[in-house]
Amino acid sequence: MDVLRISAFSDGNVGGNPAGVAISDELPDAEEMQSAAAEVGYSETAFAMRQGDGWRVRYFSPESEVPFCGHATIALGAALAMQNGDGVYPLYLNEAEITVEG
Repeated sequence: MDVLRISAFSDGNVGGNPAGVAISDELPDAEEMQSAAAEVGYSETAFAMRQGDGWRVRYFSPESEVPFCGHATIALGAALAMQNGDGVYPLYLNEAEITVEG
């Protein structure tokens, strides 16, 4: 699984809050996402796949799934913009629907 390492809220290569971001055609099972997040070692890793007009997203810390992570969402927005161009991306979380702009 290819996991990007992106620092949200950084100024170039300075500062920021690092998060893992994995964008794939299908979300791996929870055990695989948990293992990947533990291997990355950041406080959270966002996993995303295209779903309808937006993206299905799940967040994992090295220890467990978490309902939401702000800096991983910002990192995901940057990754989606790098992959698909600038825009506002609908995100479908376990218990909410939000958008991120990248």
